[in-house]
This record gives sequence, structure tokens and C-alpha cells, in this order.
Amino acid sequence: MNLKSSILKTIAYFDIFDFPLSAEEILDNLYNYNKPVHIKEIKGTLKEMNEDNKIEELKDFFVLKGRCPIVETRKTRKFIAEKYWNRTKMYGLYMRSVPFVKMIAVCNNLSYDNPNEQSDIDLFIVIKPGRMWLARLFITLILHFYGVRRYGNKVAGRFCLSFFVTTKELNIGKLQIKPEDPYLAYWTKQLSPIYGEETYNEYMKQNEGWLKNEYGLKFAEDSKKHMYVYNRSMRKKFFEFIFGGWLGDLIEKLLKKTFKKRTLRKMKELGPEASIVVTDDMLKFHNNDKRREYYEKWEKIN
Repeated sequence: MNLKSSILKTIAYFDIFDFPLSAEEILDNLYNYNKPVHIKEIKGTLKEMNEDNKIEELKDFFVLKGRCPIVETRKTRKFIAEKYWNRTKMYGLYMRSVPFVKMIAVCNNLSYDNPNEQSDIDLFIVIKPGRMWLARLFITLILHFYGVRRYGNKVAGRFCLSFFVTTKELNIGKLQIKPEDPYLAYWTKQLSPIYGEETYNEYMKQNEGWLKNEYGLKFAEDSKKHMYVYNRSMRKKFFEFIFGGWLGDLIEKLLKKTFKKRTLRKMKELGPEASIVVTDDMLKFHNNDKRREYYEKWEKIN
């Protein structure tokens, strides 16, 4: 793929989500271009594409033809993102204290500062193997107690607990759809951790190969900018000790039996657009997986 095609694909992908890019952001998110490239070459190529009426530039942001209004949209969403990040930091204090939680990260729109007023706050949470259902219950109860858990029609600004894995399932590439899955690739790259640096480092290690080889992407240098500096408290260590043996095994078994049966029943009621995975090491609840829809829309644009 030549540089102009790669740039156009990059701009077109983010256009789906009304998110214009600067030249530096295009370089950081350049799609499927594996040759070394400097920011000066990116800026020169963007200038040529602008002169050829392939794209437009407004206030140092680059968009597809006729899409300049999304520059203002991005500025508006930046203010919303700041509000949502403050909320995430506040309740992250409680979530990181839950026993057996190894990592908490923000994903989807907020991970790259692009939520709207109706958006929720999507979380990706990593748990110690063998304590998936127990840790999930603790986090759910905490967020529900404070009235910030998403459920029913209560969505805006609330936390969506739809994606849990254990440390055995950090390789997200296994979830790709064919022929290409740019949504999952960017989702993986943009994941923004708030807790669990050691686990996040392992997450990057397990995903950097397929991201680079199949999509030409790599993790950003500032990917840990929202990370807490936090050591396990004595309280967390205490509860991990209490629930780390036979008592925890018993509770985990009962919770799994109860909630797994309910989840499998729900799966049968949903259509083919749903993406639900229920295993001992992954709980993924997406009632409407739009990845294929985004891919088809992206293909039509570029």
C-alpha cells in the first residue's frame, strides 16, 4: 500500500466516528504502512492530497471532503471526555481495590477522547484466573451502590461492564473477524489503562505482533498517561488471602453456576449481530457487535 492510500484509509476510518486527525495523529495511527516514515513526509503528502482535493484541512486537522464540521465536534467532545475521565479516576479508586483485579482500562470512545453526551464509559477488566465471577460481582455491586453502573436505559456517563478476561486471555487478536478488523486493531491499540501497569505491559507484549504485522500499528508512547501509581493495599491483600482458598473456590463455583446459566439463556434470545463469549477466562457481552458494519462503511468511503 502506498503512503497516500494509507493516509486516506486512516482518515476514513476515524471519519466514521466523526474524529478528525492532526498530522501527528495520522502518523501515530497510520494504517497498514510498514515502511519508515517521518512526520515531514506525512505533512508533505497531506499537502499534496489537499491540493488534489482528496482531503481538506481546517485548523491543523485533516478530514475527508465536505467533513470540516467534525472539527468542531471533536472540540466539543474533548470537554465531555475531560468530565468522563474525572469520573473514571474517582470510581477507579474503588474498582482497583477489588480483590483479584489485575488491570482496569478504558476502551472505545473515551479511550481516545471522543465520547458524546449519550456515551457510556466502557471498561476492559483483567482478573486473576479462577476468580472471574467473584471479582466481577464485587465491581458490579460497588458501581451499582454508587449509582454509576450502566443498565437498562441508564447509559450516559455510566460504567459499562461488558468485557472481562483473565491474564490467560490477554491476546485480543483471537477475536478478529475476516477479512480485516480495523475496529479491533484500533480498539486494542487505543486501550487506555488506569490501573495494573505490569499486566498492561504483558498485554502490549502479547498484542504488538499481530498489530504490527497485520495492520502496521503500534502502541503509542503515551498509552499509560492515565495510569494510577498504586500498590496493593493491605486490605486488598487481606481479602485476596481470605477468598484465595477453598472459600473463594466455593463462592466462585456457585456464582459461575448461577450467572453462566442466565447468560447462556440470554444468548439464545439475541440475534446474529450479538457477540457474546462466556468461558472460564473471558466474559464478553456485546449485544450488538458493529465491527462488520463499520468495516463495510469504511470500505465504501475509501
